[in-house]
Amino acid sequence: MMKNTLEDYKAAVKLKYEIEKVGIHSSFLLNPSRAKLRKLCGELFKNNANADDLKSFSAFFQFDFILNCSNKLKDQTDKFRPIETFFKGETDLTDIEAVNIAAILVDFNPRPYLKFSRLEALKKENTSIASIESIDKEDVAGASTIIKNSSISLDQSMKPSSLEKKDLNIFQKKLFIPGLIIVTMLCGFGYVFLPKKECMQWQKDHFEAVVCETKANGIVNLYSTMPLNKNMLSFRKIEICDTTTFFKHDKPILWYCKTGDHLDFFNGPGFNPENEKPLKPITQYMIDKYIK
Repeated sequence: MMKNTLEDYKAAVKLKYEIEKVGIHSSFLLNPSRAKLRKLCGELFKNNANADDLKSFSAFFQFDFILNCSNKLKDQTDKFRPIETFFKGETDLTDIEAVNIAAILVDFNPRPYLKFSRLEALKKENTSIASIESIDKEDVAGASTIIKNSSISLDQSMKPSSLEKKDLNIFQKKLFIPGLIIVTMLCGFGYVFLPKKECMQWQKDHFEAVVCETKANGIVNLYSTMPLNKNMLSFRKIEICDTTTFFKHDKPILWYCKTGDHLDFFNGPGFNPENEKPLKPITQYMIDKYIK
């Protein structure tokens, strides 16, 4: 699931915090508090023109950053509580936008989470292909060694005393040709059967693996392809009903995206593939207001 990549993202942000807490912003980060983190956030955004960071700010605080919004930001001090306890190792973060703000505070890159997850998927895909190519090369090298050793063994065992030297040369030439064919076949096998680069595409309520050069099922799809991340193939859009379970052990197990008065539900954190809006963990307030 996408949760695996999210855990990697959070772990990387936390590791960067351990470095930055003794860096140039140590006065804010070494012993973080909600007020200190809010002040650091305000300072960082004064000179921050990064479009992704500004989107993360708007998504987290529900208003756009402008230079004279410091008083408005002061009212948001409590929103830094989960980031404070996350940095201190006391709690975990479930809100992706909160993790994105934490990443901004410690200048972790790549951010936000969507960019991180896509780069991780590309990295894993390239590593997988490199491993397969290495295995194929080893197979070919191994086959060549076997053929070479076979020739040496035959050369040592079949002395001219048992065969005429001329016959021995003819035999070795006959052995060489099948050996060359085997090596050529192994090389061809590695080339033909190397897995082609794969992508995935959102299909109504789930991701499907597709060949990057073609459209899924031959049908024009509104959603673009992206590098294949096998962890995301179990990510689903959920249709809720009277028996839907929203919480397990008092923790949310569904995430939502609000469009107007409509909520779309998913079985994991991340982004709504239909509009790339960040998903938020379900709350009892949202259930009472929009579902019951």
